[in-house]
Amino acid sequence: MDMKTILRTFLFFLVLFFVLQRSSEAALCAFRNPDRDVYVLFLEATGHRSIIKALDSEGQRKIEEFLGQPLDYDEGGEHTFYLILKGEEIIGIIRPHAERGRYGIVEMVWAFTLDGKIIDFVIQRSRERGTKKLKSEEFRKQFRDKSLNDPFTIPGTKEINTSLIMPMKEAFVASSIVAYSAKKNLFLYKYFFPEYTRESEKGEGKKVKKENRR
Repeated sequence: MDMKTILRTFLFFLVLFFVLQRSSEAALCAFRNPDRDVYVLFLEATGHRSIIKALDSEGQRKIEEFLGQPLDYDEGGEHTFYLILKGEEIIGIIRPHAERGRYGIVEMVWAFTLDGKIIDFVIQRSRERGTKKLKSEEFRKQFRDKSLNDPFTIPGTKEINTSLIMPMKEAFVASSIVAYSAKKNLFLYKYFFPEYTRESEKGEGKKVKKENRR
């Protein structure tokens, strides 16, 4: 085997390694700082527990129809959410999510109320241009109290709807990534946890379920 062949083989496996690594990160977005972020996002929280939900083919069909876009190939299967507790009562949901950007994976943590509204979000990791601006209060406050009824993106695209959310200067792509993630995860929240919304609308608390805990 000559040196050119060896070099090509090495480069092939090197590229494959990084592709698989990024895919794994997208499919399994870790909640990196739960002991800090839970209590920043939910001031009344006393604890949290993870719960796993499986997206079946029917669920995938529904969300793709709603988004007007196919899910990434690794977004089927299991999805992890965190029940936020005040004593034994669930007071909200946290959803870690990774969305693909131009320069790798953008890791976000979304905080939702029980009636399906955004409380806030945290960006855990991002190499996108303008990431620092996305962490600003100016940008984040535009998402608060928004729900699935709000048009985060232009229909059928991943592009931010500037009539609802003003993108940060020189960070249009990164702003669109966050808006698309909000839209996607609000749908998943409603799809996986309809019972929490119903109880919240009645003004009743929701006790912790014992199933699917980690």
